[in-house]
Amino acid sequence: MRTGDENLRVLVTGGAGFIGRSLVKELLANNFTVSVIDTVSSSDKKAQSLIQLGAHYYNGDIRDLPSIEQAGEGCSHIVHLAAQTSVPASIENPKLNDEVNLNGTLNIIKYSNSNNIKKVVFASSAAVYGNCEDVPLVEESAGSCLSPYAESKFQNEKDLLSLISKEPRVHILRFFNVYGPGQDTNSSYAAVIPSFIQRIISGQSPTIFGDGSQSRDFIAVSDVVDLITHILLNSNNTKNGVYNVATQTETSINELLSLIITSISQTDNGIKIPEINYQGKRSGDITSSCADISKVVNSFGWSPKVSLAQGIKSLVEFELRG
Repeated sequence: MRTGDENLRVLVTGGAGFIGRSLVKELLANNFTVSVIDTVSSSDKKAQSLIQLGAHYYNGDIRDLPSIEQAGEGCSHIVHLAAQTSVPASIENPKLNDEVNLNGTLNIIKYSNSNNIKKVVFASSAAVYGNCEDVPLVEESAGSCLSPYAESKFQNEKDLLSLISKEPRVHILRFFNVYGPGQDTNSSYAAVIPSFIQRIISGQSPTIFGDGSQSRDFIAVSDVVDLITHILLNSNNTKNGVYNVATQTETSINELLSLIITSISQTDNGIKIPEINYQGKRSGDITSSCADISKVVNSFGWSPKVSLAQGIKSLVEFELRG
């Protein structure tokens, strides 16, 4: 349990999402007062689970400033997770992507500047590195954004650092491939992990696009939540900035699938492992992605605790429990 200011109240935008739910539960468990704004209906089971734990839930849209003002009343800190997060959807409907990500974030900035917000934590994405494969990627690495989603996240970063007033501390977190319990297979983060697990458990062949040598940097949602919580409680003297959030461990898709198969095989559930379905490489897929996390480690004294093998084992057990 945390110690210190028991009146700390946090507004979590997108709090009913994958990362948001885990964060809200952790904050509530540590005696924070938490307000959530999300487009998910308050009657939805995702919202209800947070309400039952004690969250103040507001069914609203970040594109609507009055909704933010209502949800954020009395809050001193903001964790801004709400976004249009689908890369394909951003390509199909760039206007909607920009309305949510650009205009919505500008509303968060307006609200922060006029309501004595002390700290803003923003969820950005490794997508801003685009086609840069000079791994490990440092925060100054530059590539060409490959989608309207990536472009909007990069613009969000610039807006937050340039438009927000002097008072709020702004910590921009570039999430790499976040995974964990409760993740939708349609998620934009690390959907490959729940997809592989669910397909194998149901007797379907997991699909790999390309030869499986492409690599990613996977991080457990519990580590992400731990970092955000740490930032909310500390870092008052840390300068505004951008930080990679990952493990600095490069894992190929073939290696990932092997870890999943091993974990499922060790459960003694009699699950037969199907053959792997290899298909052609998808257009736009990058070959390698791995972060340099020295900046976030040195700035906040934080480091990831969950190895991929541990995280996969826990996630397999979670999925098998249904």
